[in-house]
Amino acid sequence: MSDKNVKQVFMYPHRSQNDFLDLNKKALNKLGYNVQPTDVNFVRYLATKPKQGIVILNWVEDRVYGRSYKRVVQYFIKMIALVIFSKLFAKHVVWIKHNYRPHNSSGSIKRFKFICGLYSLLKIKPVSLEKYFSSPSLVHPLYKPDTELQKDLEIGDQKYTNDILFFGGIKPYKNLDLVLLNWPVSLSLTIAGKCSDPVYTQKLNSIIRERELSITWDNRFLSDSELNELLQSSRFVLLPHSDGTMISSGSFYHAIGEGCNILINESEFGRVKSEQHAFVHLTDVKSLSTEKLESIFMPKRKVLKEVIACYGEDKVIDAWKIILSNA
Repeated sequence: MSDKNVKQVFMYPHRSQNDFLDLNKKALNKLGYNVQPTDVNFVRYLATKPKQGIVILNWVEDRVYGRSYKRVVQYFIKMIALVIFSKLFAKHVVWIKHNYRPHNSSGSIKRFKFICGLYSLLKIKPVSLEKYFSSPSLVHPLYKPDTELQKDLEIGDQKYTNDILFFGGIKPYKNLDLVLLNWPVSLSLTIAGKCSDPVYTQKLNSIIRERELSITWDNRFLSDSELNELLQSSRFVLLPHSDGTMISSGSFYHAIGEGCNILINESEFGRVKSEQHAFVHLTDVKSLSTEKLESIFMPKRKVLKEVIACYGEDKVIDAWKIILSNA
């Protein structure tokens, strides 16, 4: 096969904290694409073979926050160069926009807006993981292959040790402090996730202590196997993220891949998903009760059946096929 027939894709970044990138690489591999990182070889390849490669960019506008000043400046310049170089030399650039605003910024988002503006100036349109934001859109992969999901479906519902679980890295945009201020004293809540901000950690612990809430908080990073076991034993997962922050939620897809029902706040993402799925429930935490949870709960077997049909591996591949059809 000649170089011109090689379907070459370069993806940034090449690794992430979860399996999101690897799952998308597998989908692209099944479509016949060779996926490589945006490293020195990427620069050399596109410089010597212009307009013969596709570049897929994730979180570029998000990654210029959460570092020291020196590192932020370096990343900012690096991200600008990456976007411009990709536009000039690649056959096609896919900008996957994940968020409305960066999660690691506590103040100004000028750098985020600048890079989004750069994309716009270069006529690179955002592609999202949700139809309500962009059309066509990609499909967020589940964190288990279809074969494992089918096995879970055959096993059916198991015993639950947790009613409601909140999991993942704990940051202010997820509104956990507001949740705890309004959480019913009669209900228990399991929290599994690391809070790296000592001030915010103290704030959360103070609310729990002062309101005498029935909260179990495992304040650490959980392994994938630990988290999956926790999700399997939980009936509901709580997603109280602020509206206007994230376009799509990896936590949502991780949870439904384990058959969990979702309690979600009033947000664009929440409204769309609650209209689409009976196992997603728009929720005001103040109104929660044991009786209400019993009345809205959908058994895991039914959840998984619907999840496979909507977000299985073939749906992820088909979405990529459409996005890259004109590349």
